[in-house]
Amino acid sequence: MSLKHKLKLGLRETYARILFHTGLHALVNVLMPRRLVILAGHCVKPASGEWPAGQHLSPDMWIGEAQLETIVRWFQPRYEVGSIGEGVAQLEASGKRSFLALSFDDGYRDNARVLGPLVERNGVGATVFLESRPLDERRVNWSHKYFWLLAKLGPEALVERYGAHSGPTHTFLALNQMIAESRGNERYHLKRILKYDAPPEERDRALDLAFAEAGGDESRLCEDLYMSWDEARELAARGVELGGHTVTHAILSKLPADVQRSEIEQGARSLARGLGKAPTTFAYPWGRRWDYDDSSRSAARAAGFTCAVNMHAGINRSATPRYDLHRVAIDGSARLHLLVAEACGGFELLRKLGLDLGE
Repeated sequence: MSLKHKLKLGLRETYARILFHTGLHALVNVLMPRRLVILAGHCVKPASGEWPAGQHLSPDMWIGEAQLETIVRWFQPRYEVGSIGEGVAQLEASGKRSFLALSFDDGYRDNARVLGPLVERNGVGATVFLESRPLDERRVNWSHKYFWLLAKLGPEALVERYGAHSGPTHTFLALNQMIAESRGNERYHLKRILKYDAPPEERDRALDLAFAEAGGDESRLCEDLYMSWDEARELAARGVELGGHTVTHAILSKLPADVQRSEIEQGARSLARGLGKAPTTFAYPWGRRWDYDDSSRSAARAAGFTCAVNMHAGINRSATPRYDLHRVAIDGSARLHLLVAEACGGFELLRKLGLDLGE
C-alpha cells in the first residue's frame, strides 16, 4: 500500500469519526440534498453459530447478525430504512428523509433464515437478489466450488489439481506463478485470475473435475448455501423485495449481447414463475463497472427491470442513472462511523470542496 493511499485512509477514518462522535453527521445530513444509500452484502452469519456455509465462504462475504442489527437500529430513527424499490420511489418524492436500503446478493439460505426474521422484527424492508439456477437446478456457480476446494485442499494443491485437469494452459501458468511469488492473500489473487483471465469453459471443466475428484457433492453444497423456492416465497411474505441476478452469475461484459439478454431475461422469467410476481430490481453479477456494459443495461431495461445496481461505493440522488445505482459493500469489517459518514453525505460534501476521500 502506497504512502499516499495510507494517508487517504487515515484522513477518511479521522473525518468519519469526527462526524460520528460529535454529532456533526446530523447537520451534514440536513445540509446535503436527499439521497439513497444502498448497503450491499451477501450472507448474514447467525448469532447461534450454526452455519454450514461459513467454513467455505470468504470473510468478505458475510456480516454477523448482531452487527447488522446494530447498523439497522442506529439508522432506523434517523433515516427511512427499507428495500431498494422503496428507496428509488422515495427519490421521486418530496419532503421525505434520506433513505437507507439493505441489499444482499445471490440468495443464500441465511438470507431466509436470519435476514428475514431480522428485518421483520425491526419493521424494515430489504432487497435480496436471486440467481435462478440454484433455485431451479440446485447447481452453484464456479466460485463456490473454488471456495470449497480452497478450504479442503489449500491453494497449492488446488492449483496442482487445476493443472492436472486443464493442462499447461495460460491460466494454470498464471496460477502457478502467483503461488510461486507468495504474495499473500492467495484466496483473492487466485479468484481474480480464475474470474478474469481463465477461459470460462476451461475454468468450469477443471474446477468441476477437481471438485468431483475431491469428493464434492454439488447438490449438497447448494442445499447448504442457497435457499429453496419455498424459502424464497417465505422471505417475500416477510416483506423482503426479491430482485433478479441472472441465471448463472456470469460476468455480463464478457458475453455477447444476445447471451446477456438470455441470462437476464431467463432469470427474470424464472423468478416470475416461482414467486408469482415479476421482479423489478436487478443487480449486475460481481458489479464492478468493467463487469457490465451498455448491453447489460439495455437487457435489464428490456427484461422489465426499473433499476439496476452495481458494486461501486457512493450515494444516489434523483439524477443518478437508474441502471447505475451505487452500493456500499458491508461485511464483518464494516464500521458504523464510516457508514454514517457515507450516508449523511459527508464524503460527498468533501468532494464538493475538492477533497475526495471516497473508496
